[in-house]
Amino acid sequence: MPTRMMQRNNIVNGFVLVNDEATNKALAAAKEEVGEAAWKQGHSEEREKIARAKLKEQGVRYETELSGKLDKVDVAETQAKGTTFKKLRVTLEQDNGDKVILSADLNSEYAQRLLPKLESAEPGQQITIGGFATKVERDGREFTNHVATIKDANGQEIKAKENHFEKAQEAVKAAQEPMIASGMGNNKTVMNKIAESAREKYFEGLAQNIAGRFPERERTSPPRLGYHIRTQEGTWHSTSLYVDQDGKPKGTLIVENKDAGIREVHPVEYTERESKAGNPMLSASVTREDGSKLYVNIVPKENQHTGERYLSAVFAQRTPDMEKAQTIEGRSKDYFEANETMLKQGEQNRTVQYVQDRFAVNPLENARGQDKAKEAQAVAMGR
Repeated sequence: MPTRMMQRNNIVNGFVLVNDEATNKALAAAKEEVGEAAWKQGHSEEREKIARAKLKEQGVRYETELSGKLDKVDVAETQAKGTTFKKLRVTLEQDNGDKVILSADLNSEYAQRLLPKLESAEPGQQITIGGFATKVERDGREFTNHVATIKDANGQEIKAKENHFEKAQEAVKAAQEPMIASGMGNNKTVMNKIAESAREKYFEGLAQNIAGRFPERERTSPPRLGYHIRTQEGTWHSTSLYVDQDGKPKGTLIVENKDAGIREVHPVEYTERESKAGNPMLSASVTREDGSKLYVNIVPKENQHTGERYLSAVFAQRTPDMEKAQTIEGRSKDYFEANETMLKQGEQNRTVQYVQDRFAVNPLENARGQDKAKEAQAVAMGR
C-alpha cells in the first residue's frame, strides 16, 4: 500500500509531491524564468501557467484535487535550519489501499481555511480536497486568497459549522492586549508576530480536537523489510523496502529525533544499480526540509562467521556546504528485518521473491537466523 505526500503550492494552484527532486527542479526552473521578485509576489494566472508547464516538462505530476476516505488528521513538527514548523497532516485512503497525505504549514491561509471544513467531515467519509486562488480588493490593493474546498462523495460542498476565524481573531486580540496596555501597540513587527503565533495556536487546538475524533484502530501492518540506525546524537535514520504490484522497489525514509522535535517521512522509489565491484544494489535520495540531501544504498553482505548472506543499508548525507556526501555512522543491527506480516506470508510474498532473485538473500532466514549467527560469533571469540 504505497503512500505519497503532497503539499499545496500556491503558484501552481494545485498539489505537488513533497521533497521530490524532479518537482523541486521544475519549480526552480519556473522561478528562474519568472524572476525571484515576481515569484515572491505569489500566484498569478501567468505564473501558474509557467509553473505547470515546467512540471509537465519534467514529467512530474501535480493534482488539483485529492480524494479518498478521511483516514486521519494530525499535527506534526519538522525542523529546518534550527526553526520548528508545525504541519497539518490529512491522510486519505483510496479504494486500492494506497494512501495520500496532504501536508500544509499550520500557519498558512490554506490550512486555516481547510480545518473548519474538516471539522464538518466524518472519519471514514469519502471526500475530495481541493482549492483555488481568487482575487480580492482591500483598501485599494489587490490580494489573492487561497480558498480550501472539501466535497463529499456526491460532489456536494462540505461547509464549516462555525466561524473559527472570528474566534481566532478573539485569541489574537487577547494575546496582543498586554502589548497595547504597555504602550507598545504601535510596534507592527511585534504585533504581527504575536497575531501569527496566536492564530497558529488556535488552529492547532482545532486540529487536535479533530484528530481526537479518529479512534485508534488496530491494523495489520503491510509486509515490509525495515532497517534502522541510531547516531551518537540520538537521531534515528530508518528505511523500509517493499515491492509494489508493478514490481517496483519502494520504501519510506524516516529521520526522527524526539528530543529535538524532528520527524521527517519521505516516500521513495529505489533505483536498481550496480556497485563499482559489480554487485547489485538499490539507491534512493531525498531533499530534506533544511536543504540537505539524504542518501541510502541497499546492499547485500555476507556474515564472515556463518557465510550467511543478508541485506544491509548505508546512509549518507550532504549539506549545501559539503563538497561530497558523508556516511552516517551509528549503531544498528546491520541487517533488514522482515516484519510479522511478511513472516506470516512467507516466500509467497513478492518482496521476499524480489530480494531472493536480485540479491540471492532470503530475508526470512535473516530474521530467524540472527541468533545462530551471534552464537557462532561468540564461539569464534572463545566465549
